Amino acid sequence: MKRSLLALTLFVAPLAACGGDDPAETTSGDAATTTSTSTGAGGGGGGGGSDRPPPTADFGRDILSTDLTLDLETLAGSAGILLAPAASLGASFEVGDLTIQGVHDDVGPLLYEVHDGILDVGVPESETPAKLVVDYTFQAHDAFDGWMPASGVTFLWPYFCGNLFPCKSDPADGLTFTLTVTGEPAGTVAVYPTAIGAPAPSYMPAIAVGDYTELDLGTTAQGTAVSVYYLPGGDADATTGTKHLVEVVDFYETTYGPYSFGPKMASVAANWGPGDYGGMEHHPYFHVGMGSMMSEEVHAHEAAHGWFGDGVRIGCWEDFVLSEGTVTYMAAHALESVGVDIWASYDCDLKYACENEATIVKPETCGVIDILTDPLWSLAPYMKGAYFYKEVADLLGADLLDQVLSAFYQDNVGGSAHMDDLLAAIEAVADPADLPALQTLETTWLGEVSCPVDVAALCP
Repeated sequence: MKRSLLALTLFVAPLAACGGDDPAETTSGDAATTTSTSTGAGGGGGGGGSDRPPPTADFGRDILSTDLTLDLETLAGSAGILLAPAASLGASFEVGDLTIQGVHDDVGPLLYEVHDGILDVGVPESETPAKLVVDYTFQAHDAFDGWMPASGVTFLWPYFCGNLFPCKSDPADGLTFTLTVTGEPAGTVAVYPTAIGAPAPSYMPAIAVGDYTELDLGTTAQGTAVSVYYLPGGDADATTGTKHLVEVVDFYETTYGPYSFGPKMASVAANWGPGDYGGMEHHPYFHVGMGSMMSEEVHAHEAAHGWFGDGVRIGCWEDFVLSEGTVTYMAAHALESVGVDIWASYDCDLKYACENEATIVKPETCGVIDILTDPLWSLAPYMKGAYFYKEVADLLGADLLDQVLSAFYQDNVGGSAHMDDLLAAIEAVADPADLPALQTLETTWLGEVSCPVDVAALCP
């Protein structure tokens, strides 16, 4: 996510923080989709045979994959959920304001209970992965917390996946997805990936519906196709903002490692409303607000989340800087490689963050904060994180820092990690003579409220 100076809350707008013309065609990453036929019946409790396990709470049950079928016209959904083998006879999911119509497996209906936005299901004992299907209806939203038909987009970050499908919103949790979407309005196309084949955070699946045109930008040396989807009148901004996007993605692949979310990456214009600015890391088709489609930095930032934030998930929200600070640095670093210097602009963002949103960006807790109400939800982790890396690059050498980021990404891709893990990896390669200075950078940039710079001299 790329967050702006103007963002007061996520629900005002996700500000600078993450087709074809045939109305019957649904544009996706690799194939056209098919019509949903899922139906369900029932209410807040579930029926099943007497031999079925009773509803049992278990949020520890690991979700391996979710196969989603969504009808945007009827607001009907079906989620085929594959659970890891476990001794437990239960599984729990966040279901927000979904109306659960039934839960079943291959044998028949399963017993379930819905309470306080939670779905508890009784799951038969199995030594192999267990598959269950949840049929439900979902609601239309308008506050960046689910499917927003007025804007033609979904928005699930950070906690709102349960308003679209049964899920767990823990940022460390990773699973694969398939998606089938139908019911888009006549004259529009739905842009979304039919499959996310590498483990991804639960907020990552996304849909955008509109009168989209796809512009093919080219292919990286590693074979990743890159394109941009823009809305009517948006061709000039899209072309400007993605001028170097292929080269930027190629830089990420060659510097840090292979892209894990498929053979195609695309930037998709999101109609978030007046004053929108920024993007959301919905890989492989990340969303960029129409107000920043012309910004090369926003496209580069969201693309970088394919490596950190999505490719390597954060262990808890307190590790936000591992995602946002890292990709803010990566975006500047990649754009420098094609002759675009954005550090002067970053100076202004840093000045704002230090004067108005100063906070510790690497809290000592984990799993305690609410990211939407904590001071960490600010520009501080973006900018203090980026400048921490910039000074580490000056101290140890940019190439050595790239090697550490590359090894860390490749060791952890598909899993989650903590910022402390990355700091330990950087310290491990530092010359002993540089270690005191490195640890000072860690303390002053990440562990203190104030910024270790002359703020008055920034952004004249």
